[in-house]
Amino acid sequence: MDSWSDDSEESGYEYSSGGSPIKIPATIEDPNYSGVDDEAMVMCEHGQPAKRHVCFEGISTGRTFIACGLDEASSCGVVQWVDEEWPEHLQNALHKLWLLYEDCQRANRMACLEHSSLVHNLTSQKNKLQETYEKLVEDVNNLLDTQGNIPKENEVQQGEHEEITPPLDNNISALKEQLGAMDAENKELKQKVDQLKSIQVAQGNVIRNLMFAHLKEKEKLSTERRNLEFHIADLVKASDKNKRKLKDIKDICDEE
Repeated sequence: MDSWSDDSEESGYEYSSGGSPIKIPATIEDPNYSGVDDEAMVMCEHGQPAKRHVCFEGISTGRTFIACGLDEASSCGVVQWVDEEWPEHLQNALHKLWLLYEDCQRANRMACLEHSSLVHNLTSQKNKLQETYEKLVEDVNNLLDTQGNIPKENEVQQGEHEEITPPLDNNISALKEQLGAMDAENKELKQKVDQLKSIQVAQGNVIRNLMFAHLKEKEKLSTERRNLEFHIADLVKASDKNKRKLKDIKDICDEE
């Protein structure tokens, strides 16, 4: 995997350790940060205005960057990162969340593969039963046609045919019941696959919400910290002013 670098002192373009442009990571839609950056007007290597994106991949999830706006086949990759790398504690949290997300993805893929294999096997069995059923129906029709052509005086042969027909009818009824049960199982499996897909989507949404909630909390803490620093600075100024006033009063008292 290419390592992302924030070093862009000379050209402003991001390159991997092999010297090739960094592939654009997975992104998430953000209506507040998309399209072309009209203010910066950063160009990609094609000379086209770079587009703004929000990363949704690994420990860089939530970081904003600008990249080539062409399709994947022609893209020259990431132009530059806008946000600095996240603090180490935030990277650790994102790493753990991302591992959980990937584990859920793998588990869902395995479940889908298992259910797909089961559906395939059941479908094959259903097709074989259908072929057997059709062959039996054909045999029964042939027997009935043959029975109709047998002279009535040949009671022995007619009796044999009458003995064969009921078991065949019973087999046909049993096969119809089996086919009905197979159809019901296929419908149930389809419902389970749909439920798994819904769970996968819900898990992805939960992880996205957790990540963005963490980022919002970080932004709130940063704002509160800046306000506290401003308040401390004001208190220091007021303290210095009071000290100067006390010194002036002391000087006046000393003169008297």
